[in-house]
Amino acid sequence: MKTALPGAALLAMTLAACATAPATGPTEIADPYEGFNRKMFAFNNGLDKYALSPAATAYKTVTPEFARDRVADFFSNLKNPVIFANDVLQGEGNRAGTTFARFGINTTVGVLGLWDAASHMGIDGHREDFGQTLAVWGVESGPYLVMPFLGPTTPRDLVGFGVDRAIDPLSYVQYDDDWDTDLAIRGGMNVVNGLNIRVRFDDQIDALNAQPEPYIALRRIYSSSRQAEILNGKVDEATAYDDLPDFDAFDDYDDEVQENEEGVGAAPEEGVSQ
Repeated sequence: MKTALPGAALLAMTLAACATAPATGPTEIADPYEGFNRKMFAFNNGLDKYALSPAATAYKTVTPEFARDRVADFFSNLKNPVIFANDVLQGEGNRAGTTFARFGINTTVGVLGLWDAASHMGIDGHREDFGQTLAVWGVESGPYLVMPFLGPTTPRDLVGFGVDRAIDPLSYVQYDDDWDTDLAIRGGMNVVNGLNIRVRFDDQIDALNAQPEPYIALRRIYSSSRQAEILNGKVDEATAYDDLPDFDAFDDYDDEVQENEEGVGAAPEEGVSQ
């Protein structure tokens, strides 16, 4: 039976992903609904401040770092089937092979994913989702949105999130014949995962909230990080130099300065007293 990811856990993952992403991308995404988005941003921040952050602090207090690392590796490994599907849908054969190998190695040698054995073998992982797949297929992102619990997103990424949940094999795993038991197990796993992520990125989230305009900072980081993920870390030559100054303008300025200097230092004309 499929269940929705608890808001607290998803909010933690959204904040963590955005807070750690590089802010080097093209121009920011359109934000025509800024008024609504700012209200949702304030709501999510309040949820994090008064509920998620204290819970994460308590979780950190009772859970040693070694155990938190094992939790992180375990849940990271569970994402590989969805990543593999999106690798294939994007026509990324080499990346799909890497994802398949990582899942096989970590599930076996890594004892059900509790250790990231593949990374120790030099097989590094990556992230893919159906929102990125839609972007590769040429679907526009649409306007920037901040949703309650979900955090920053776009219409394209909202659709992608739903498809990822639908194709995730874990959405259909039956832990027990009782629906309530399945719901409790799924909910517990998602909350632990969310708290674990919130602890790992506590400093980055604090740094984001310390910005003069956290809302604008998060919007910029989300836009640039998503673009970097879509391009798989490659530089978009069409936009890579958008933020550089117009050097032709500097050349014109230098020519003007040089002409002025030559005029000042020139000998006075005949008939002009000094």
